[in-house]
Amino acid sequence: MQIFLTIVMFGSLFSVLTLSLNLQYARGGMINFGVVAYFAAGAYAYAIVTQQPPKGLDQYLFGLGAPWWAGFIAAGLAAMAFAFLTGRPTLRLRGEYLALTTFAFAEMLHSLLVNERRIGNGTVGLANVERPDPAGIGLSEGYAYAGAAFLLMLVTALAFRRLLASPYGRAIDAIRDDETAAEAIGKDIPRLRFQVFVISAIPIGFAGALYAMITTLVSPDLFTAEVTFFVWIALVLGGERTLHGAVAGTMALVGFQELIRAIPFESIRAAEIAAAAEDVLTGLLFILILRWQPFEVLAKRKQTA
Repeated sequence: MQIFLTIVMFGSLFSVLTLSLNLQYARGGMINFGVVAYFAAGAYAYAIVTQQPPKGLDQYLFGLGAPWWAGFIAAGLAAMAFAFLTGRPTLRLRGEYLALTTFAFAEMLHSLLVNERRIGNGTVGLANVERPDPAGIGLSEGYAYAGAAFLLMLVTALAFRRLLASPYGRAIDAIRDDETAAEAIGKDIPRLRFQVFVISAIPIGFAGALYAMITTLVSPDLFTAEVTFFVWIALVLGGERTLHGAVAGTMALVGFQELIRAIPFESIRAAEIAAAAEDVLTGLLFILILRWQPFEVLAKRKQTA
């Protein structure tokens, strides 16, 4: 049961990132290799807002001691603000240039968090992050946070579904399908791309706050480029332009990794071999899914039915 809750918890959590990337790339045509930056912005904003003021050996400057719900709201606003800041200069670029620029912004933020100790204690990070106690509603931590992650994923998916089914969503699809034709009928392409970029960053910030609650720790080591690549792999596994595929791909990838990690090992050496084997098996799974694309085939059948 514990491994099931873990898969649901982290699968739902990272599905929010995959859904947002799906909106940016598969619908808006934007290659974002800096997804982890907005995830980190949300997590750090939550930790700083809820953390107690510094004392003793603490090197961070600000700890507002606010309740968890204030930190959760701040996380979404922080991710939105960072998307607003980085979206203006980057969205004028296209293709691999946009990918490289967003990746550079993410690495700049990571370097800032590592070297500027006044933000979040540098490489040590912020520990014992404040979070609500689920015992107050009669739930264990595992069930409560798995349910919270699933609810956040469900709300994000439904919100994006409503958005894409609206005239605004059809305008986004028009830009993705034929940018020249969309511009010819009067669509403001830069403005629409920028709006999609900012809107999709908000749920990522909320996911960052929930991640901070679950781990009770935020540190630069948790927010590396590996998170971005994980989300991209999950998106490709599930199939582009389908919300169900984004969730299915993420759940399958998280489930596969958690099952590998659940295997008991008798020595550290065996665990290291298993970790390397996990990467190899993930790569093989990635190749097989790319070859047959089962989730995307199912989505196309559903659309034509």
